[in-house]
Amino acid sequence: MHVFNSANLDLILRRPYWWPIAETPLYRPLTTLSYLLNYSVLGHGDQPFGYHAANLALHIVNVWLLFALVLRISRRFWPAVLGAALWAVHPIGTEAVTNIVGRADLLAGFGVLGALYAHLRSGDATGASRWAWRLACVGAMTAGVFSKESAVAGVGLIILFDLLWRNEARLAGLVRNWIVSALPVLVFLLQRRWVLGAAPAVPIPFVDNPIAGASFLTGRLTALAVMGRYLALLSPTESSADYSFAQIPLASGTLSDWLAWVAVGGVAAIGLVAFRRHRELFFWLAAALISFLPVANVLIVTGTIMADRLMYLPSAFLVSGIVATVYPAAARGRLRAFAPALLSAAIVACAIGTFVRNDVWRDELHLWRSTIITAPNSFKSHDSLAEALYESDPTHDNLDQVIGEEEKSLAILARLPDSEQPPRPFRAAASYYLERGEWLEKHRANPAVAEQAYRRAAELGERYLTLVAAHPVSAQDTNQARLLVSTAYAHVQEGDKAVNAARIAAANQPFDPAAYRTLAAALLNARQPDDAALELMTGFIVTGNAELRSALVDLYRGGGDPEGCATAKEGSNIVLNVSCEIVRRHLCAAAARARELQQRAGRSDLAAQVSAFTKDAHCDGAK
Repeated sequence: MHVFNSANLDLILRRPYWWPIAETPLYRPLTTLSYLLNYSVLGHGDQPFGYHAANLALHIVNVWLLFALVLRISRRFWPAVLGAALWAVHPIGTEAVTNIVGRADLLAGFGVLGALYAHLRSGDATGASRWAWRLACVGAMTAGVFSKESAVAGVGLIILFDLLWRNEARLAGLVRNWIVSALPVLVFLLQRRWVLGAAPAVPIPFVDNPIAGASFLTGRLTALAVMGRYLALLSPTESSADYSFAQIPLASGTLSDWLAWVAVGGVAAIGLVAFRRHRELFFWLAAALISFLPVANVLIVTGTIMADRLMYLPSAFLVSGIVATVYPAAARGRLRAFAPALLSAAIVACAIGTFVRNDVWRDELHLWRSTIITAPNSFKSHDSLAEALYESDPTHDNLDQVIGEEEKSLAILARLPDSEQPPRPFRAAASYYLERGEWLEKHRANPAVAEQAYRRAAELGERYLTLVAAHPVSAQDTNQARLLVSTAYAHVQEGDKAVNAARIAAANQPFDPAAYRTLAAALLNARQPDDAALELMTGFIVTGNAELRSALVDLYRGGGDPEGCATAKEGSNIVLNVSCEIVRRHLCAAAARARELQQRAGRSDLAAQVSAFTKDAHCDGAK
């Protein structure tokens, strides 16, 4: 997917947004294409600067579009300038602009703003210019919906404007324009259905959006309370990079719920009053609502309960509404200089806030350290901080701190039933504990403390394996967890459990060299060297892995090698002497197993090669 060619373009059109990483009901081919252009055509590769520059350029274009819209609707220059400037530097847009993944929101914003502006211009134009602007409207809508699903709101905004300001025009003409504007949405929906139709339904994780697991009434009341939280982001309130479980609880009538509902009700009341007295303010408030509805968890439940980037476009309309309110109010009070002064001060304050917020996004460590302050009850913030801490120190001397954050994440998840707990944090914690135990053992620390770490690793690994039954996890990830569990049990001398876990992993992934290495280590720990040699031999024949061969040679030599089984020379490498009886016995048994594995996997040619390879050893049954 890193080369700009027809094959990759075809994949972009035919695959969901997160393919092949995950199966999700998202289809955003234009967003993916924009990343490919950055990576391949513009040559930015894996360097972030070019992607950030593209995001910033898109945001600047959107700011100009908002300026043009406000100027066209209000017919006043300075309100348009100050409104666009305020939105340009507002901290609420940081996640969409600074975060590379915010590209979808920027492109969707461009589609909606561009389509609405082109629609307005088409109504003012005549002749060929009118059709040119109509074509621009269709093009912008196409760009929006194929970048992010929420851009379908653009059609609603076009209808809203016409009903407010073109209600005297012929209805047939208006409907015709609406249908033309909606054509890209229809094409998108058909293409999306074709791409996602055969994909299995993907349940929304409760930890990402608890509304998905709530009753209809509780879910909608929670969604309304979340709207109040979004409104608070327009103020200097500190924003967050994550709101996962349990940062935002389901609505239960708490004081914070009531405050949020009152805030939403207050804005709705202002909108109703404005409908009769201030048409422009009503338009901006209604536009904010329409553009927010696709992600509001009111009409449909989405994959997240709250994210700052989702307010990128709605905030543009809310800011325009604020400006549309401040200017007339100041004029009526004969304080014409008050409005520009107040808005200019707000612009400076927002610019400072955005500068500070941008610094938080400079790397994963700063981002998640900030997030656990603003979202201390989010399991994902602690889990992500643990990972960021681990990656930030190559020596991993900070494992105690890493484990501490991961344990906080697990403590939050413990409030949920097994069916709702995501497995990944448990596996991460198990790997941290295993590495901690090995570090303590290497530095000859208290053996009891090391053993405690190993036992916790085994416990968490087993917990992970229990949870994956109810979650879509790859077989490879599950097997790696089994190998981790096997290693942890081996360290605490629980040989049977170590061997059993590794045997299941080897049976499930018979072509994974790590499975054979771990199984052989568990068997050696259980004082079964013969079986360990057989597993290493089987693994080497099946996979051809050089490390398995070296481990097998070391195993034979480690036993004193009285028969010279591992002393024959081939160049400078020690090889196995097939005339040695123990080697021949292991080779014959391993070859039989290897043939069976290859045949079961449909590799008949490789199975035949194994048979030919064992003829010289005179194995019974060699073909």
